Amino acid sequence: MKKNDMQKYLSEVAKNTTPYQWEEGVSGKSLRFDTNTLPFPPECVDDFLVNLENNCPINEYADPAYTKLKQLIAKYEFVESEMITITNSGDEAIDILAKTFLDPGDCFITAPPTYEMFSIQCEINRGVMLPVPLKKETWEVDSKEIIKKSRQPKVKLIFLVNPNNPTASIIPEETVENIVNKSDAVVVVDEVYREFYGKSAVPLLKKYKNLVILRSFSKFAALAGARIGYLIADKKLSEKFDAIRFPMGVSFLSYKLAETVLEKNKSWINQQVTMIIRERERLTKELTKLGLYVYPSFANFLLVKIANASIICRKLKQKNIILRDRSSKKYLENCVRITVRSPGENDQLLKKLKEIL
Repeated sequence: MKKNDMQKYLSEVAKNTTPYQWEEGVSGKSLRFDTNTLPFPPECVDDFLVNLENNCPINEYADPAYTKLKQLIAKYEFVESEMITITNSGDEAIDILAKTFLDPGDCFITAPPTYEMFSIQCEINRGVMLPVPLKKETWEVDSKEIIKKSRQPKVKLIFLVNPNNPTASIIPEETVENIVNKSDAVVVVDEVYREFYGKSAVPLLKKYKNLVILRSFSKFAALAGARIGYLIADKKLSEKFDAIRFPMGVSFLSYKLAETVLEKNKSWINQQVTMIIRERERLTKELTKLGLYVYPSFANFLLVKIANASIICRKLKQKNIILRDRSSKKYLENCVRITVRSPGENDQLLKKLKEIL
């Protein structure tokens, strides 16, 4: 078979889908300010690994319902455990949502610039995106237009991110409720960065059945490498999510580590969040002193407007500092995204940025 003949077997979706973009050619010595991860792993990891020596039934499936982890999350979120669906990362949660609600040709609404996996996963599942862009510079959601578009017959899903990635902006609580209340669709609120903001739409679940909260352990719990997330929704919806997700899609090691973090490291989580918020304010002030424009942030990263952004990112990469260059993206011209890391790491970023500027 000739190499090009394989194209004829691909679906139309596969032909037009490109991989999610990561920074290439990153050395092991680099400081990564491009991934929005926390600077340290949870304190409990060492004890967790020691305990595995005495109790590691990796040859078995263990608990396919993740009963204990659901109970711990329910306590953390102040909801009932039957409202929780465990997923292999927040990205699998998006895939489950698309499979649950979208038939071929159905539509979903996003508010760009926002997390790109919504469009990737929903379009793979034959959904059609209806973008309602954020208002330029203020990054406010256009709630009236979202509600209006949601009433079109084929619209099934609305994705809101609070705080938003990559703008680090927020949607006020009353705006979220207004969209949930008045739209004719299921509203998914991605709260992956919630701890750095401090407010949540979870209490609205008591009033609205068309609301779903998306969460991940990658950020607040510093478990990006474990790939574990969850959905919070009405019990009936959660039953459907559990029917659609992969059975035992989360590894034994990942969900046990998530249990350990929630059991033993809640105070550590709070300490890390406090440190990141403090460093977020300091980094904002220092970058502003350098003449850069920093958008207000409620997350663990900053969106920064900088002239010659791609050149600056390339020069920093040569000094083993990696930023997320967003300057070629629509809506984000001349912008970079910078993760807030530990005080010492942030100092290294500032020092090398000053040298370049």
